[in-house]
Amino acid sequence: MTTHTEKQTRPGLRSGRTNEFTLFFNVKPGHGQQIREVFQQPGFEEHRKEMSTRIGTLHDARWVLFDDDTRLMFATNFDGDWDAYIDDFAKYIPDVFDAILQHTEDYPGISDPHIKDLIVAHQATACSYFRTIPEATVKDLQKAVAVNEAFQKLLDAAS
Repeated sequence: MTTHTEKQTRPGLRSGRTNEFTLFFNVKPGHGQQIREVFQQPGFEEHRKEMSTRIGTLHDARWVLFDDDTRLMFATNFDGDWDAYIDDFAKYIPDVFDAILQHTEDYPGISDPHIKDLIVAHQATACSYFRTIPEATVKDLQKAVAVNEAFQKLLDAAS
């Protein structure tokens, strides 16, 4: 029986307050096209963006099929605690993960009680990871953009 992985053994490198996160999965034979079709569904991209925004710590995400669609990579950068990040995915966008990862081998579903163990088993720590502004969290960046937009409006109004 699989035991829950201890928090201190979580993989991934950190730069400032941000962590790298990369997972690799084996795609079920012949399921590469089905994964591509998930991303092509009408409204999928908008739904994913809306749900991902709710997480609040996600900087970016990318899914990559490779090795003739036999392997799938999911890579992100996030702020804060690994366990809280995984809990947020299960809480806010479980349908996105299940729609994609159901086409990979050994995926039990995001609500499985041992999902964190599976994620650790599929996570690879980067050899190197850095951010140009390591102290900036998603919330910091959102504030900076809002301040800049307000400032630009003031400048436009003054001219």
